[in-house]
Amino acid sequence: MDMDGDWSLPRPNSLFKVNRRTAGPSLSKSSSIASTFSSLAAPVVAEAVQRAKELSTKSDAEGFHQLRVAFRKLRALYWAYSPYLGDESTAHATEEFKRLAAVAGGTRDWDIAGDLLKAAQQSGVSIEPLMAAAREKRAQAVVHSQTMIKSDDVEAFLNDALLRAQTTLLSRCDGLPIRAFAEKRVRLAQRALQKRSRRAARSEDTHEEDLHDVRKAGKKLRYLLEFFQPVIKGGHGRTIKELTSVQNKLGQFNDIAASEALIRNASFNEVPPEVVQESLQWLIKEKSQRMQAASRQVRAISN
Repeated sequence: MDMDGDWSLPRPNSLFKVNRRTAGPSLSKSSSIASTFSSLAAPVVAEAVQRAKELSTKSDAEGFHQLRVAFRKLRALYWAYSPYLGDESTAHATEEFKRLAAVAGGTRDWDIAGDLLKAAQQSGVSIEPLMAAAREKRAQAVVHSQTMIKSDDVEAFLNDALLRAQTTLLSRCDGLPIRAFAEKRVRLAQRALQKRSRRAARSEDTHEEDLHDVRKAGKKLRYLLEFFQPVIKGGHGRTIKELTSVQNKLGQFNDIAASEALIRNASFNEVPPEVVQESLQWLIKEKSQRMQAASRQVRAISN
């Protein structure tokens, strides 16, 4: 995760209008591809902008997490509409969403690592100096995130990106019905998840990268089902519930794998090396257990 470089965001001449009073997207089977993009994107943008504004003065862990989730949802939405948005425009926008999510995630990553270190301490591991250092790292991450997530810039960037996308869609697919298009994109996401799940399940020794790929594919599918559920055939509530359950297991594994890497790669000048090593040993043992649980879930959905 590269969070060292600063970057600028464009300021649009005209803004994408977000209806902040709308509780959720209004979709029907007769909606067009272009109009549904606006309906789906607007609430996510509104939440991202509100979270960014709140986090300019607060350091709430859940706020950083939900901001990162909003950017992930926008990446999934842009992927869904990429056949009409074009590869270049989709890649440019999603790269910026990914960058912003990483900035928001810096604080969240240290929150997760801190919670895991507390669990290690409760199990008898003596790592108080490392816990204190992790709290300091978290405080530094908050300052960094707040500095880079300037609410006015985030709002300007999102408005500009979505205005461009909406203009493109109106010129290319205005009037085309959403249902068949949405079902096709969902099927592609389902196939990608199935392919990655089977690849991970076939491997005699589960690899972290394979589980990470399954997790990303599962998130994309879940977000698309949540977006398009009002217009696609069949009830998908059960599928969303099952995906959420799988994601929870994969998320638990990802949390500990990411925390191990975070602590392993960080500099702790005031912490004795043996304390860091003791924490890593606990994390590796816990990671192994969580990997087994995640692998069982992946094998279940691969069938």
